[in-house]
Amino acid sequence: MTKKDKKPKVSTVVTKEGESIKVFEDLDSFELYIKNETEDDDFDHVRCRLKYIPPFVLHESHEDPERIKDSVNSHSRKFVRHLHQHVEKHLLKDITERLQIPTLKFKDKSKVETADNIVWKYNEHAEYHSREFDIHVTVECHHDSAMVDVDYLTEPARPAVPEPMAKTPVAAA
Repeated sequence: MTKKDKKPKVSTVVTKEGESIKVFEDLDSFELYIKNETEDDDFDHVRCRLKYIPPFVLHESHEDPERIKDSVNSHSRKFVRHLHQHVEKHLLKDITERLQIPTLKFKDKSKVETADNIVWKYNEHAEYHSREFDIHVTVECHHDSAMVDVDYLTEPARPAVPEPMAKTPVAAA
Protein backbone atom coordinates (compact mmCIF):
# COMPACT_ATOMS: atom_id res chain seq x y z
CA MET A 1 0.00 0.00 0.00
CA THR A 2 1.34 3.42 -0.90
CA LYS A 3 1.65 6.37 1.43
CA LYS A 4 -1.25 8.79 1.07
CA ASP A 5 -0.56 12.24 -0.31
CA LYS A 6 -1.86 14.71 2.28
CA LYS A 7 -1.77 17.78 0.02
CA PRO A 8 -5.23 18.97 -0.98
CA LYS A 9 -5.79 18.25 -4.64
CA VAL A 10 -7.31 21.32 -6.21
CA SER A 11 -7.01 23.01 -9.57
CA THR A 12 -8.56 26.10 -11.08
CA VAL A 13 -10.26 26.10 -14.47
CA VAL A 14 -11.49 29.10 -16.42
CA THR A 15 -14.81 28.84 -18.24
CA LYS A 16 -15.57 30.32 -21.67
CA GLU A 17 -17.25 33.20 -19.86
CA GLY A 18 -14.00 33.93 -18.00
CA GLU A 19 -15.18 32.65 -14.62
CA SER A 20 -12.58 30.83 -12.47
CA ILE A 21 -13.84 27.66 -10.82
CA LYS A 22 -11.95 25.63 -8.24
CA VAL A 23 -12.08 21.89 -8.93
CA PHE A 24 -11.42 19.62 -5.96
CA GLU A 25 -10.44 15.95 -6.05
CA ASP A 26 -11.33 15.02 -2.48
CA LEU A 27 -14.39 15.54 -0.35
CA ASP A 28 -12.60 16.97 2.71
CA SER A 29 -10.92 19.80 0.77
CA PHE A 30 -14.21 20.61 -0.94
CA GLU A 31 -16.09 20.82 2.37
CA LEU A 32 -13.29 22.83 4.00
CA TYR A 33 -13.40 25.33 1.13
CA ILE A 34 -17.16 25.80 1.57
CA LYS A 35 -16.68 26.28 5.32
CA ASN A 36 -13.91 28.85 4.79
CA GLU A 37 -15.94 30.79 2.23
CA THR A 38 -18.84 30.90 4.69
CA GLU A 39 -16.59 32.19 7.47
CA ASP A 40 -15.10 34.80 5.10
CA ASP A 41 -18.64 36.07 4.34
CA ASP A 42 -18.36 35.02 0.68
CA PHE A 43 -21.04 32.36 1.04
CA ASP A 44 -23.44 33.85 -1.52
CA HIS A 45 -20.94 34.00 -4.42
CA VAL A 46 -19.32 30.55 -4.50
CA ARG A 47 -18.81 28.30 -7.51
CA CYS A 48 -16.74 25.14 -7.23
CA ARG A 49 -16.68 21.56 -8.41
CA LEU A 50 -15.75 18.23 -6.92
CA LYS A 51 -14.63 15.23 -8.99
CA TYR A 52 -14.21 12.25 -6.71
CA ILE A 53 -14.74 8.58 -6.11
CA PRO A 54 -17.32 8.19 -3.32
CA PRO A 55 -16.05 6.83 0.02
CA PHE A 56 -18.26 3.73 -0.12
CA VAL A 57 -16.66 2.73 -3.46
CA LEU A 58 -13.14 3.26 -2.12
CA HIS A 59 -13.99 1.27 1.00
CA GLU A 60 -15.24 -1.61 -1.15
CA SER A 61 -11.98 -1.60 -3.13
CA HIS A 62 -9.84 -1.42 0.03
CA GLU A 63 -8.91 2.24 -0.65
CA ASP A 64 -7.23 1.31 -3.94
CA PRO A 65 -8.74 3.06 -7.00
CA GLU A 66 -7.05 0.51 -9.26
CA ARG A 67 -9.20 -2.26 -7.74
CA ILE A 68 -12.56 -0.61 -8.47
CA LYS A 69 -14.67 -2.89 -10.65
CA ASP A 70 -15.64 -1.68 -14.12
CA SER A 71 -19.27 -2.41 -13.29
CA VAL A 72 -19.36 0.35 -10.65
CA ASN A 73 -21.10 3.07 -12.69
CA SER A 74 -24.49 4.61 -13.43
CA HIS A 75 -25.75 1.34 -14.95
CA SER A 76 -25.37 -0.45 -11.61
CA ARG A 77 -28.53 -0.18 -9.50
CA LYS A 78 -26.53 -0.92 -6.35
CA PHE A 79 -24.04 1.88 -7.10
CA VAL A 80 -26.82 4.37 -7.92
CA ARG A 81 -28.74 3.45 -4.75
CA HIS A 82 -25.64 3.80 -2.55
CA LEU A 83 -24.60 7.03 -4.26
CA HIS A 84 -28.04 8.54 -3.75
CA GLN A 85 -27.92 7.57 -0.05
CA HIS A 86 -24.39 9.01 0.25
CA VAL A 87 -25.48 12.29 -1.34
CA GLU A 88 -28.64 12.70 0.75
CA LYS A 89 -27.31 11.43 4.08
CA HIS A 90 -23.71 12.66 3.95
CA LEU A 91 -22.83 15.16 1.23
CA LEU A 92 -25.85 17.46 1.60
CA LYS A 93 -25.79 17.09 5.38
CA ASP A 94 -22.08 18.02 5.45
CA ILE A 95 -22.72 21.04 3.21
CA THR A 96 -25.48 22.12 5.60
CA GLU A 97 -23.08 21.85 8.54
CA ARG A 98 -20.30 23.74 6.74
CA LEU A 99 -22.71 26.55 5.86
CA GLN A 100 -23.88 26.63 9.50
CA ILE A 101 -27.53 26.67 8.44
CA PRO A 102 -29.24 23.78 10.29
CA THR A 103 -32.63 24.53 8.68
CA LEU A 104 -31.31 23.79 5.18
CA LYS A 105 -33.25 20.79 3.79
CA PHE A 106 -32.81 20.83 -0.03
CA LYS A 107 -36.50 20.12 -0.63
CA ASP A 108 -36.41 21.24 -4.28
CA LYS A 109 -34.81 18.23 -5.97
CA SER A 110 -34.99 16.44 -9.28
CA LYS A 111 -33.44 13.49 -11.09
CA VAL A 112 -32.68 13.13 -14.80
CA GLU A 113 -31.61 9.73 -16.08
CA THR A 114 -30.13 9.07 -19.53
CA ALA A 115 -28.17 6.18 -21.03
CA ASP A 116 -24.90 8.02 -20.35
CA ASN A 117 -25.46 9.44 -16.88
CA ILE A 118 -27.72 10.21 -13.95
CA VAL A 119 -28.01 13.77 -12.65
CA TRP A 120 -29.54 14.80 -9.34
CA LYS A 121 -30.23 18.51 -8.81
CA TYR A 122 -30.79 20.00 -5.38
CA ASN A 123 -31.85 23.62 -4.93
CA GLU A 124 -32.62 25.59 -1.81
CA HIS A 125 -33.28 29.18 -0.83
CA ALA A 126 -31.49 30.20 2.37
CA GLU A 127 -30.73 33.16 4.57
CA TYR A 128 -27.52 33.68 6.50
CA HIS A 129 -26.32 36.89 8.19
CA SER A 130 -29.47 38.64 6.91
CA ARG A 131 -28.53 37.89 3.29
CA GLU A 132 -30.74 35.74 1.13
CA PHE A 133 -29.14 33.44 -1.42
CA ASP A 134 -29.85 30.35 -3.50
CA ILE A 135 -27.84 27.14 -3.33
CA HIS A 136 -27.64 24.76 -6.28
CA VAL A 137 -25.95 21.37 -5.96
CA THR A 138 -25.76 19.11 -9.01
CA VAL A 139 -24.49 15.54 -8.65
CA GLU A 140 -23.69 13.50 -11.75
CA CYS A 141 -22.53 9.91 -12.16
CA HIS A 142 -21.49 8.44 -15.49
CA HIS A 143 -21.89 5.14 -17.36
CA ASP A 144 -18.17 4.51 -17.76
CA SER A 145 -16.67 4.98 -14.27
CA ALA A 146 -17.28 5.37 -10.55
CA MET A 147 -16.14 9.01 -10.71
CA VAL A 148 -18.80 11.44 -9.51
CA ASP A 149 -19.04 15.13 -10.43
CA VAL A 150 -20.52 17.64 -8.00
CA ASP A 151 -21.19 21.22 -9.04
CA TYR A 152 -21.78 23.64 -6.14
CA LEU A 153 -23.13 27.12 -6.80
CA THR A 154 -24.42 29.84 -4.51
CA GLU A 155 -25.73 33.13 -5.77
CA PRO A 156 -27.60 36.06 -4.24
CA ALA A 157 -31.35 35.58 -4.31
CA ARG A 158 -33.02 37.42 -7.11
CA PRO A 159 -35.71 39.72 -5.81
CA ALA A 160 -39.19 38.91 -7.00
CA VAL A 161 -40.11 40.96 -10.04
CA PRO A 162 -43.13 43.09 -9.15
CA GLU A 163 -46.12 42.84 -11.44
CA PRO A 164 -46.59 45.98 -13.51
CA MET A 165 -49.49 47.96 -12.17
CA ALA A 166 -52.33 48.67 -14.53
CA LYS A 167 -52.60 52.33 -15.31
CA THR A 168 -55.88 53.73 -14.13
CA PRO A 169 -57.12 57.01 -15.47
CA VAL A 170 -57.03 59.78 -12.91
CA ALA A 171 -60.11 61.92 -12.85
CA ALA A 172 -59.42 65.61 -13.31
CA ALA A 173 -60.51 67.72 -10.40
